[in-house]
Amino acid sequence: MIVAILEDCPLQSARVVQLLEQHGHQPVACADGDRFVAQFRQQRCDAMLLDWEVPGRDGVEVLKWARAKLPQALPILMVTQRDDEEDIVLALEHGADDYLQKPIRERELLARLNAQFRKQLRLGDPEASFEAGGYTFSPEARSVSFPGGKATLPAREFALATLLFRNLGRILTKDFLSQRIWGQADRKYDASLATYVSNLRSALGLRPRNGMVISTVYNYGYRLERV
Repeated sequence: MIVAILEDCPLQSARVVQLLEQHGHQPVACADGDRFVAQFRQQRCDAMLLDWEVPGRDGVEVLKWARAKLPQALPILMVTQRDDEEDIVLALEHGADDYLQKPIRERELLARLNAQFRKQLRLGDPEASFEAGGYTFSPEARSVSFPGGKATLPAREFALATLLFRNLGRILTKDFLSQRIWGQADRKYDASLATYVSNLRSALGLRPRNGMVISTVYNYGYRLERV
């Protein structure tokens, strides 16, 4: 996941960047609130970690901008030295999903960030039909209809296709996918995932000429995207 970091302390920023990289994320750090806003007007991210007291727009002003201009489902966590109850309430009322006080506890930060991703990346109603990218999913029959064809899929391949299409454009980690499909995050399922992805490419016509592809993010996960 791409995690945008607003933090003006170089040591703190470097520490968080290293932590996120070690756990498979793609951190993008900025030390100034105005530059942060300018950058993420143009660049997509999957979550934000915002310090409060930074040059330019402060963290809460950036939070207000993000809630007004970016998708409402975007997870935003305040990470700050401020520990006054009024400050915490203010940030939460302006749309922060969580509030962490410095000094950062690394395991807690990761756990809270991952909790937000779990809320964001959900299957939705597993019994409900849905449409995405011109593909219509019928869970009861485990069938997928699309321009030029229709396919009935095995249960696990249908579950994988559902996850990819419900999160179109997002990188889904192998751990996340195996947890959803097999009930546990274990890299022993990597080969099976690769096989399922290959089968889906063939069964659903996920090729560049059809405008939809599953991209492999090396040693990390998969992303369904339009081309």
